[in-house]
Amino acid sequence: MKKLLTTTASVLAGLTISFNLLAGSNVQLDRANTDIRDQKSLQNGAQLFMDYCSGCHSISFMRYNRIAEDLFLDDIVEAYKQAKTNLLTNKPLSATDFQALSNAVDNSVKNIKQAKESLGKLSDSQIEKNLSKATDRMVEKNLVFNADKVGSPIISSMPKKGAEAWFGTTPPDLSLVARSKGTDWIYTYLRSFYKDDSRPFGVNNKVLTNVSMPDVLWHLKESKSTKDFNQDVRDITNFLDYVGEPAKLVRVDLGYKVLGFLFILFILSYLLKKEYWRDVKYGKWKAKD
Repeated sequence: MKKLLTTTASVLAGLTISFNLLAGSNVQLDRANTDIRDQKSLQNGAQLFMDYCSGCHSISFMRYNRIAEDLFLDDIVEAYKQAKTNLLTNKPLSATDFQALSNAVDNSVKNIKQAKESLGKLSDSQIEKNLSKATDRMVEKNLVFNADKVGSPIISSMPKKGAEAWFGTTPPDLSLVARSKGTDWIYTYLRSFYKDDSRPFGVNNKVLTNVSMPDVLWHLKESKSTKDFNQDVRDITNFLDYVGEPAKLVRVDLGYKVLGFLFILFILSYLLKKEYWRDVKYGKWKAKD
């Protein structure tokens, strides 16, 4: 009983501190307006995260091959379908088409005759496997910087001792930051760095005062227009939203289907109820109006 009371008191104290911190924050968060159904945004966000963030921050709940399957496989498959259509209709094949056909057969395809012969020897299931392998290779080439295998979790290569010496603390894992902080917080935070010579890295942040993190996106901010920079930040935020719950799209789509089914079932149940209660109301021995 004593242990339970102690635990309860600790939880309540933690909640009180959290509420006080939230109440004391006067920062107006900007709307991120992210959409994890936007594949191009997620792809750009993944590339930007790997280029600018993965050196310090891990997203250990995510694996490279999951990103390949969720974000890039559809494009590889669509490119193959288009190339196959062009091949079967005797249209001229571009370099992109030959690359897509090479992905499908898991071998270099250099001419139309070779493409037709190679595809004729493979089943649809084998082609699907080859396209998946091609997607993994593409991700391994463009996104994998800190691991040896595409099936590895995404872990920062920064040593803990080095991180503590350079930043005073270990950079946090960002797997669930979108779920804990919210996308609006991330979007506003990444855009709120300002010059402050009193800080070790010469910058501070309006959202998180005296933050230990440098402004890693400064190059993007200086080399792009404000609109394009904001879109890049939105893409990174969108990617972190996806990382926090990769199955969100599946869950949402399934939710709509379930709600639709329940709505139809409600109508049928209501009509059935009226039919049953018609006999209850009038009785079999009474004449109906």
